[in-house]
Amino acid sequence: MADLYALDLAFDLLASTPDDVLAQVRRQLTSPDGLLAARGPAWRVGGMLVGEFAPTDRGGWALTARQEVHAEQLPDVENLLLLLAPHVRPPGPVGRLRFYEHESPDLLVLRKGRVVQLALDPR
Repeated sequence: MADLYALDLAFDLLASTPDDVLAQVRRQLTSPDGLLAARGPAWRVGGMLVGEFAPTDRGGWALTARQEVHAEQLPDVENLLLLLAPHVRPPGPVGRLRFYEHESPDLLVLRKGRVVQLALDPR
């Protein structure tokens, strides 16, 4: 049995985000072992695996990623989101996480410096 999740992230970072934090995002998107580096068809969750990071017209940065992550990587995902949390504009929802066998995802929300996973009502 595979413990795989579909991870969808979409949020903006402030223009004041420190260079070392931006470098960490870029590393996660480009290094072979990066959490956000996979590209192409997903193995179990369906759809494509993508990751984009670009400056916005308002200043700051936009991050959008869809990845397939193993349960063992979830602490690393949380650590990345905690690193980014102080720089997310505005604070609040940052993405979704769906176990590959489930129909509905959980919402990922930044609250008071923590990543909170909220189950969506499947109705």
